[in-house]
Amino acid sequence: MTPRRRVIAVVGAAAVLVAAVLVLRQADDTPKKPSSEPVRLTQYAAESVTLPIRPAAPESPSSAWSSDGRVQWTPVAGAAGYEVDGRVVASPEVSGSGRPDVRAVDAFGQRSLPVRAEERPGDDSWRRAYTGWLDDFDSTFLERRYHLSGRRGCVNPGSGSSSRLVIDMPCGNDTAVLRARPLLRLNDANELGRVAVVTDAAGPHGKLVLDLVPGTPDRVGPIPPADAVRVVVDDSVSPGTRGAGVLHRFEVVLTRDGVRVLQDGAQIATSAVVPRWREASVLIGVAPPPSYPGRVVIDAIGFSSSLPPPDEVTETQVIAGTLRVLEPDEEAPGIGTARAPLRGVPSARLRATVRIGDGGDLNGLVAQLGSARLPMRPVVDGWAAAEDGELTVAGDVPAELLAAEGPDALTPFVLRMPGASQAQVLESYLEVPGPSPVKLPNAPDEPAPVLPVMTAEFAAVTPNEAMLVITLDAASVRSVAPVAGFEVYIDSGHVATVPMPGGVGGRHELLISLKGSHNVEVRLRPEDPGRQTDSVWLELSRSSR
Repeated sequence: MTPRRRVIAVVGAAAVLVAAVLVLRQADDTPKKPSSEPVRLTQYAAESVTLPIRPAAPESPSSAWSSDGRVQWTPVAGAAGYEVDGRVVASPEVSGSGRPDVRAVDAFGQRSLPVRAEERPGDDSWRRAYTGWLDDFDSTFLERRYHLSGRRGCVNPGSGSSSRLVIDMPCGNDTAVLRARPLLRLNDANELGRVAVVTDAAGPHGKLVLDLVPGTPDRVGPIPPADAVRVVVDDSVSPGTRGAGVLHRFEVVLTRDGVRVLQDGAQIATSAVVPRWREASVLIGVAPPPSYPGRVVIDAIGFSSSLPPPDEVTETQVIAGTLRVLEPDEEAPGIGTARAPLRGVPSARLRATVRIGDGGDLNGLVAQLGSARLPMRPVVDGWAAAEDGELTVAGDVPAELLAAEGPDALTPFVLRMPGASQAQVLESYLEVPGPSPVKLPNAPDEPAPVLPVMTAEFAAVTPNEAMLVITLDAASVRSVAPVAGFEVYIDSGHVATVPMPGGVGGRHELLISLKGSHNVEVRLRPEDPGRQTDSVWLELSRSSR
């Protein structure tokens, strides 16, 4: 073989080798589909870790039944949650009907034997008491019947299945307040009147607030007016059987002897307060669990006797150039509002809700629309002048701003008040005569199952040992995404794995026998391989001695 041919042969062999490497690399770089099989973990403990003892499987619920759109069962001592026909929940009830199988689930994911729910007849006789007004939300023109107050973009109403109002609150830490346009009217009997709300708002870590207030306020804040009747239902009010996303009927019964609060017909609270008014607005405030993006469903609202609103109105939200209430002569930003909603209408009213700061003269409160200044007056008497008080005010728009001719915008648009200090505008809108044409959009689909919230802390620390307590809380979750278990890492080294296949939550104690200071990470492993792992980081610190 000549030298030239030898060179060609060597180059050819190199080309074959490179091609083989490329083929291998292509094979290695081919994306692999994630497994659809649930994640399973194997128990593990390093010598420095003592794992909790796994108990026997939990007992089955002693009974289970379905009625009025709920499946309920007797709670099981020591159960971390329950499985209902494949759905995992934390509380001993779930929305549904029929005869599903119910199992108790312990902190290690162990299931009890199933119990078949029995069907019990429902009871809608409560509706007979609400001859004045009963709204089942079968109309999607919500604005014709209510004013909805809430942070724009963070309180989103929609029309849900089975003619229900669904309020999505994706931002967390928000409250929505519905003011019914009809007024509650009391009668002369021993039972003066009653209000009913069917909702899931009072579920775990959520809140339902019913305010009965003379006048037409949109919000009343944390301190209601002196003559108002306020009812709050949350975790502090028994009974505690209110599962996340499960509808219950709450009724406020006003009598000459005081106020009674009922849940599904059973009394849960009383008060000696007797209203001193004959007519009042009904405000329904709802809040999902704090710091947890969620939704609230309202199925029905009823009054025993009511007065219809005097006029139908259409609302147009208008945003002030600054949300701070200005001093009377303070310079305003050059931001206004479009005059289109006012052009050519027979009359209009501006309404606003202001959070009172640490002072100010409300008698001097005005809204500036361009060159016009509208006196704004409270729509309720006896309001609380506390620093965090919230007050709804209103003022009539002057006729010159309603003409067909004139400017397209009114600049500036601000609220002013002497001594305004820290007062803020929470919302503002225009009302013009006529039925609202706005319809609710369809509500988004039910949220996907959510992992329980994991917390970790050291309950006891000695120079040689530390007790690591890990808690998985799914009480506020409408539907739980099952977990495979959790892993513990100390100084980036894997020291423990606690499997809990299909787990829903619970409490675990791990004894760590180590001296000195260390960094500890706890990783929650979902059963779904497509979900991201959650982590909690801790620092195990000991004073040197």
